[in-house]
Amino acid sequence: MTVKKAIQGLDILIPNKKKVQAGILDPTQPWNKNNDLVNAMAKFMADGLQNDLDWLIALKRQLLPHQHLTKIVCTHPKKDHDIADGQKYCMNCNKDL
Repeated sequence: MTVKKAIQGLDILIPNKKKVQAGILDPTQPWNKNNDLVNAMAKFMADGLQNDLDWLIALKRQLLPHQHLTKIVCTHPKKDHDIADGQKYCMNCNKDL
């Protein structure tokens, strides 16, 4: 798996986990009404999902340590740049340039 595909997978996985977490914590759902034990379990599951989200976001930050909002910046020298399948990338930080 390439770094680009891993990042694309994380871009899909992170919003999906956030959606599941929001669904578990939704106060209109029957498990969040009047049943303290089920409500506590829902909060426990949501906390577990938050832990997963924190790890996934940290992993994405490690894969893209210098990503900026407007453009991808690579500070490595040009000797570290290469082209594979017509796409220029950096061999040090694995960013597409």
